[in-house]
Amino acid sequence: MPRIVSTTALSALSLAAGLATAKACSPGDAKLAGHYYLNGVMEVGSELLLRPNGSFEFMLAYGANDQYGKGCWVKRGSTVEVIPAGRSAASRRHTPDDRGFGGLVLTVSGRSLVWDIAGSGHKGRYEK
Repeated sequence: MPRIVSTTALSALSLAAGLATAKACSPGDAKLAGHYYLNGVMEVGSELLLRPNGSFEFMLAYGANDQYGKGCWVKRGSTVEVIPAGRSAASRRHTPDDRGFGGLVLTVSGRSLVWDIAGSGHKGRYEK
């Protein structure tokens, strides 16, 4: 007979998983925390949520290629490094074509975060 898990138990598990991620991250720069949307990259939809506790969630859709990631983010000088769980650093060569999410290195520009896609000269802006 299948076991039924209550929604309260699922909520508790979800909350515990969120807390585990939060504990692994150092608090981020509160001024940069927020929900960002990618602009300026044709045919690509992407969102980035930087939480004040230093955790993030990322999604990107490009044709039939979907990417998702979560982990920790950190500000280093004029950049924000978005590091997927299980990695020690973000990829500086990540593109919308990649299978999977290797992380991002974004440049802070006012209230926006600029993604120089794999150093190609093609740039997108994550804006709040």
